[in-house]
Amino acid sequence: MSLIDQLAIVLHTVSAVLWVGGIFLAYRVLRPAAMTLEPPVRLNLWVNVFSRFFPWVWLFIVLLVVTGYWDWYARFGDLEVTPLYIHAMHIVGWVMIILFAWLYFVPFAKFKTLVSQQSYPDAGAIMNNQMRPVIAINLTLGVVEAIIGTSGPFWGG
Repeated sequence: MSLIDQLAIVLHTVSAVLWVGGIFLAYRVLRPAAMTLEPPVRLNLWVNVFSRFFPWVWLFIVLLVVTGYWDWYARFGDLEVTPLYIHAMHIVGWVMIILFAWLYFVPFAKFKTLVSQQSYPDAGAIMNNQMRPVIAINLTLGVVEAIIGTSGPFWGG
């Protein structure tokens, strides 16, 4: 395995850990802590948090796609010899990316606008009914992805 192949694996792993770790921090730690704040303060906090985290997520996505395909090609070459767990990770990863893209371009865009207009009840509804479920799904998928990635080589076949 070349140094570039090893670097691709490291970048892939670190990108995945930071994306899913960031989701975990936001959903399981910051969200409950922020619930003690008044809605205007809480919703402005979320705009600030997501406005800082989401550009990093886009970088992680680019790195994950590039390094994932690099590793796939370097280790397996073509689809016929690629193990099932790699295909599973590929599918789950693209589902996560699509969900994030929708989250970013649709509800988050509306959410930012509503918060800037101080329409806090509407912004809260977007957060609770559209953003939060997608974040929870992506957190679950990210954990599933980690389980597949770490256990997949032992599946056999």
